[in-house]
Amino acid sequence: MTEEVFADGILGIGYGKGAVRIDFFGLSADAVDAKGQPAKERRQRIVMTTEGFVEAFTLLSGVMDKLQAQGLVRRQTAAAAPSADTPTGGEASPSPNF
Repeated sequence: MTEEVFADGILGIGYGKGAVRIDFFGLSADAVDAKGQPAKERRQRIVMTTEGFVEAFTLLSGVMDKLQAQGLVRRQTAAAAPSADTPTGGEASPSPNF
């Protein structure tokens, strides 16, 4: 049996020295943020080569296409896309689909 890892979401993504680093978060059981919501705590990091990230992105795009075809998610329109003022690193507002 293989090990499974659960994450509530992506906290941030960075690129440096030829590798893409993806930080995943879990919601805290006891700490809260300024809004009174469970705080995000970094749990895992995946480090991938650029080529590996591109392959993963292609696979994830295929899953997104299938979710759209089933009506489970909608892509945001250009008007709803984040502006240059939107913070990065997981601070954007959550998708209305989840």
